[in-house]
Amino acid sequence: MSQLRKFGPMCMGLAIAVWGTSRVDAQQPAPVENVSTFPHRSPQDERKALHVPPGFEIQLVAAEPDIQKPLNLAFDDKGRLWITDTIEYPWPAKDGDKPRDTVKILSDFGPDGRARKIETFADGLNIPIGLLPKPSAREALVHSIPNIYLLKDADGDGKAEIKEPLYGIFGNRDTHGMTNAFSWGYDGWIYACHGFSNTSEVSGADKKAITMNSGNTYRMRPDGSHAEYVTHGQVNPFGLAFDERGYLYSCDCHSKPLYQLIRGGYYPSFGKPHDGLGFAPEMVTHDHGSTAISGIVYYASDQFPEAYRGTTFIGNVVTNRINHDKLEWTGTSPKGIEQPDFVWSEDNWFRPVDLELGPDGDLYVADFYNRIIGHYEVPLTHPGRDRDSGRVWRIVYKGDGSKPVSSPQAVDRTTAGVDSLIADLASPTLPVRTSATNQLVERGGAEAAGKLRGLVSQPGAPAQQVVHALWALERLGKLDDELLVKIWKGFSDQAIRIHVLRVLADRPSLSPIARAIALESTDDAHITRARAEVLGAHPNPAFVAELLGLWRKTDPKDTHLIHVIRIALRDQLIDPAVWPQIAAAPLDDRDRADLADVAVGTPNAAAASFLLAHLRSFAESPGNVSRYLHHVARYGEEAVIPSVSSWVLADQASAPRKLDLIKEVQQGLQERGAGLPDELRKAAVSIVTKALTGANAGQIKRGIAAIGDFQLKECIPSLESAFARTDLADDVRASTLAGIAALDMPLGLAKLKKALDDGTLSPSLREATAISLANIDKPEARAAVLGSLATAPERIQSTAAAALVRRKDGAAALLEAIAAGKASARLLQQRPIVIGLENAGIADVGDRIAKLLAGLPPADAQVRDLLDKRREGFQKAACDSTAGAKTFEVRCGVCHQVEGKGAKVGPQLDGVGGRGLERLLEDVLDPNRNVDQMFRTTVLALKDGRVVSGMLLREEGKVLVIADSQGKETRVPADEVEERKIVQLSPMPGDLAQQIPEAEFYNLISYLLGRREDKPAK
Repeated sequence: MSQLRKFGPMCMGLAIAVWGTSRVDAQQPAPVENVSTFPHRSPQDERKALHVPPGFEIQLVAAEPDIQKPLNLAFDDKGRLWITDTIEYPWPAKDGDKPRDTVKILSDFGPDGRARKIETFADGLNIPIGLLPKPSAREALVHSIPNIYLLKDADGDGKAEIKEPLYGIFGNRDTHGMTNAFSWGYDGWIYACHGFSNTSEVSGADKKAITMNSGNTYRMRPDGSHAEYVTHGQVNPFGLAFDERGYLYSCDCHSKPLYQLIRGGYYPSFGKPHDGLGFAPEMVTHDHGSTAISGIVYYASDQFPEAYRGTTFIGNVVTNRINHDKLEWTGTSPKGIEQPDFVWSEDNWFRPVDLELGPDGDLYVADFYNRIIGHYEVPLTHPGRDRDSGRVWRIVYKGDGSKPVSSPQAVDRTTAGVDSLIADLASPTLPVRTSATNQLVERGGAEAAGKLRGLVSQPGAPAQQVVHALWALERLGKLDDELLVKIWKGFSDQAIRIHVLRVLADRPSLSPIARAIALESTDDAHITRARAEVLGAHPNPAFVAELLGLWRKTDPKDTHLIHVIRIALRDQLIDPAVWPQIAAAPLDDRDRADLADVAVGTPNAAAASFLLAHLRSFAESPGNVSRYLHHVARYGEEAVIPSVSSWVLADQASAPRKLDLIKEVQQGLQERGAGLPDELRKAAVSIVTKALTGANAGQIKRGIAAIGDFQLKECIPSLESAFARTDLADDVRASTLAGIAALDMPLGLAKLKKALDDGTLSPSLREATAISLANIDKPEARAAVLGSLATAPERIQSTAAAALVRRKDGAAALLEAIAAGKASARLLQQRPIVIGLENAGIADVGDRIAKLLAGLPPADAQVRDLLDKRREGFQKAACDSTAGAKTFEVRCGVCHQVEGKGAKVGPQLDGVGGRGLERLLEDVLDPNRNVDQMFRTTVLALKDGRVVSGMLLREEGKVLVIADSQGKETRVPADEVEERKIVQLSPMPGDLAQQIPEAEFYNLISYLLGRREDKPAK
């Protein structure tokens, strides 16, 4: 549907919000507004607008003018709270200008939680979205465009004098999607998120770079030596948290708000492929009424009541809430169950961008306090953006007074002795245990190693204390095999055994003793999952049978464990030398089917050979047949391709299904740089020729699409015959002309010109020809379009002009035609046309437009008139939401998804009704009003003169995959592209109001307005 906006740590996701109608303390949450009309409140007044469950209290820790816009929070080992704050956002400081952003340290907390001391540790930073103090509490890793730096206070005066780049370089094209959420892992690595839209090639001192585009998570050594992937995908992750078992959770905007991450897993993103195994599983199906999610805490402490322990909190900057989910487990797979919101606000300037669990067991919140929701919801230059306000809140449980209230006073662990630190390893609060572990590793030395060995050698010690002692010993290099076996045999606790296995998974190799531990059978799903991680981290052909057995025994509902096993099994098969052993092994049908399932993740000819043999002897599902054929075509030896063709031709599938199989083969061959075999091409010609003469509209459309996909010039006569059929719908007939132009440019130009000038044809058919002509980068094509403007109806003029301005030559030609009186100046009143002209780079375009518009009504009058008419019409119409759902499926579902239905080419639209009628009409009728970088149109000029435009979804080998305004994917070989550029227009059609009959349009709006997920305020 409409072009949707994204948000960052300042506001991540689509501005969709849901509001209930019940009252709390005679108040209601403020309505969502792109730019709040509510007044700025003082911190004290905002505090009154924040609501928490009974027994909890919100305390102000810090506020302006002492801090500005807080981005990240982190506690150091002295118990001080560090923050990054910004004045620069959303624009990085210009070259030559000193950036104004800072790192501040908050300390000396009063009984009310207020920080009585605030120091500036570092200044001169540039939008620092990423922060973690090191154990000395005199150093920190801080992101500042374009690197992660080590900032160090060398002389002890509380200010950093040293600024040393450790990791980079991080992209900053999109300043709301940069690296963030630096978090200590049990293993001593620092885990982090990489945000939306940016591309970063990041390396440490070893110069072994990883390249991340848009959402990813990764980890890095604290000393700056090395960085590596953890997961791929998500759209814009902002927030990480570990639980007691060592599972890692993230929150993300615009895919799902909460994930338990699987190392090596691929997660959904806009148009990005997975690794052949499919996307890693979800843990929530809801979205908390918004995709603007940032900051996460897994509550690992005992300060809050039992009902909150082992649950998650995430910030929701659009709905001005902190959401709460409890976790229900099926084996190792958690399911997030939505709970009443933990915090909700009457003040819609409240923007909780980061959350942190404090060493006191309380929840700390970075409040970016701003009247504007997001990054792109309104222009980045909007003067209403607040750059001065910012608050940090502490949420403490006071209960009924029966339990002591936590103290905000800090404990300094940087000077604590070894005994005290070892005692802290048993703390119920995970940040305390992490801090104590880091201190023992950093400065405990031989004394710490000796006492930790003693602790883990004595069964009966608290499990969490043993877990952290185990990791401290491993990081100190003092966890030998003898001690490891002693721990394994001496403790049966689940958490300890999981972490023993996690230690083994992180080691560079497995000793015989460690291997025996990893192969020891268990009925515990969590230990089994850790075993699978060890086996996957240390590939060995002998592990294949073990992993197949684990998969067979796993509950199919335990989706996370199954995916871990599949990744581990795939990793055994990446080495082509393993496959002969697989072929000789005694495998049954289930084993072979499971191996085939993961073989598509192994890019080698041996896997392809296995898959082809499997297809010949095993009846697979249609989906698997497609996956396997594609893989064989891309990676199989050239000698097997004739066998692939024979298999496809011999298959007894229906004609449409066989065409799909041929397409899978073609795509796989394209990705390796090869062409379709003649016998499959002839089969495709036969199938589409029959389809074009039939009566089934769906098959005719598929046939026309296939002609373009396969470049079947032999089928031009069939396309001509189909165009002449008046029994076909206009959109079907129009696609035949576009198909002819894509196959034979001179012939296509002639037919398109003739159709455009034919007044007997329907307006929609003539519009389609105008668009096709305008998108062809040929002077004769532009001349044909311009020649029609003098006589064509206004509707066709508008469509033709909007298509022309997508290219600079067309835009210049349109301006000249209007100046010469060959086209109406009223075209310049239409926003899509004006945007195209402005983006074309024409000198003095503004002055030229103003001169041509002199004396005419304002440029937006026509759009406003349309909005007014459609608003009035909708309010009077008898709408049918059920019919609107069908309209959505047909018109919009090709690109967008609602409630799991439709495609994910563009952003999903769950909850879009929360925008209200006025905004929804604007987005549908004027999609170019706000176009962000992610969804701009990519235009490819091909060497043969054709032009392909739409949204670039992904690059698969040597093929670019483009989606047009109807969601149809076009695959373009990269070596056929002569020119590639991005224009400032949405791929969504700007004339949707003309495309959809008015009654259907109203039904559609009614359906979309109903997508709200209303719930009461809490």
